Amino acid sequence: MANEYRPFFSRKHISALMWFSLLAILLLSTLGPGDVEYYEIEAAKSGNLYWMEMHEQPETLAILLPTPAALNPEQRRLQQLKTQILQTRLQQMASPAYSFNVAPRQDRIEITLRWASDQPVPDLKNLWRHLSQPVESARWHEALKKIEARQYLQSQSEEQQLIDQFFRQLQPETRADLLGMLATRYHQLFTSPRYAVSGEQAEEVAEQVQQQLPTGPQVAAQPMPRISASSEQQSSSGDHYRLLLGSTIVARIDPGYQAERIAARVLQDLLSANPGNSPLQFRLLWSALQEAGYRALLVSSQVHPESLLAQLQQQISDELIEHSQNQLAAEWQERMREPLNQQQALNQIAFYGLPTDSMAEYSQQLLDQEPEQIREIARRALQSEQQIRILHSPRN
Repeated sequence: MANEYRPFFSRKHISALMWFSLLAILLLSTLGPGDVEYYEIEAAKSGNLYWMEMHEQPETLAILLPTPAALNPEQRRLQQLKTQILQTRLQQMASPAYSFNVAPRQDRIEITLRWASDQPVPDLKNLWRHLSQPVESARWHEALKKIEARQYLQSQSEEQQLIDQFFRQLQPETRADLLGMLATRYHQLFTSPRYAVSGEQAEEVAEQVQQQLPTGPQVAAQPMPRISASSEQQSSSGDHYRLLLGSTIVARIDPGYQAERIAARVLQDLLSANPGNSPLQFRLLWSALQEAGYRALLVSSQVHPESLLAQLQQQISDELIEHSQNQLAAEWQERMREPLNQQQALNQIAFYGLPTDSMAEYSQQLLDQEPEQIREIARRALQSEQQIRILHSPRN
C-alpha cells in the first residue's frame, strides 16, 4: 500500500507565516540599526596620552605634534615642508612590521603608526630619536621651491585669492626667510607631543608609550590674534560680485563650540535650501582650532550680495535650527558606527584635551544647545559689521 503524502503545513499555516514574516520585517525596519557602541576612552594623568581598546582592530599609535596655526600661505608652506621632512625620515626607517602615514592639519601634524596585534610594538625610542634630529635647512631648498610652485598654481583662482586675503588678515605674514625659520620650527614640533592609542591591546601599548616617549606637561600654543573689523574692495576679473565675510570663532575646547558648529550647519542648510532658484553661489569655510578658530563665508552673485544676505537673516527659523541640530546629531551617530571614525575622533579628543566621554556625549550636547544662541551666531555671520569684509566687484 502506497504511503499517503501529507504536507507538514497547511495552506492556512503558510499564509499566516508569510503575513507574520512581513510584519516582522516592517517592525524591524522601523527600529533602525540600533544604538552606537562607543569604545571606552581612558587618559593618563599627564593629560597628553589617551587610549581606547577596540576588539579585533590593529594597534594604532597617533603621534600628534602641535604647530602654530597654518592659515596664511607662508605658514601653509612651512607646514608642508615640515610634513615632508617627517615623511622622508620615516621612509628611511621603513619596516614591513608596521605602516605609517603623515598628515598635516591646520594646528598640528599627525603621524600614525599601525601594526598587527600579534606584532611587537615598534622601537618608539629609536623612532623618536631619528625624527627629532636637527634639520639642515639648506638641504630642503629644492623641496621648498616645489611647494611654492604648487601653491602658486593653486592660488590663481579668484576664490582662492579671496581666501588667502582673509587668512593674511587673520594671521599676518612675517615675510621672513622660511628656510631660516625651519630649524627652530621643526625643533618645536617635539616640545609638547600628544598621543592617541587604539587597538586590541591599547592599554599595553599606552604603557610602552609612557616608557619610551616624552610625556611631559603640555606647552600652550601660540594664540591667534583676535581680529578687528575691516573692509576691502577691489575690481573683479569676472562679471560677478564675490564677497567674503569672515571672523575668528572660539577654540575647540571652548564651551561655545557646539553652538558655533550648529550655526555653521544652519548657514549651510539655509544657503542650500533652493540651489536651483538661488541667485547666490556659496562656500563656507569653518574650523575650530587649538587656541581659536575661524569662519569664512564666500558668496558670488550677479547682483550685490549683501542685500540678499540681509533677506536670508529673516529665514533663520526655529524649525531650521532644530532640523540642523537633528541632522548633525544623526550624522555623528552614523559616522561613529565605523571603528575608523572613532579612531579619528579619539585623535581630536587627545589633541585638544577633551573629556574622555566627549565622543559618546557629543550628539546629546548638540541637541542641548539653545536656539537663540545659535540664531545669533548665524545672523552675525551674514552681517558685514564686526567681520573681515572683502568684496570683489565686477568691472563695468
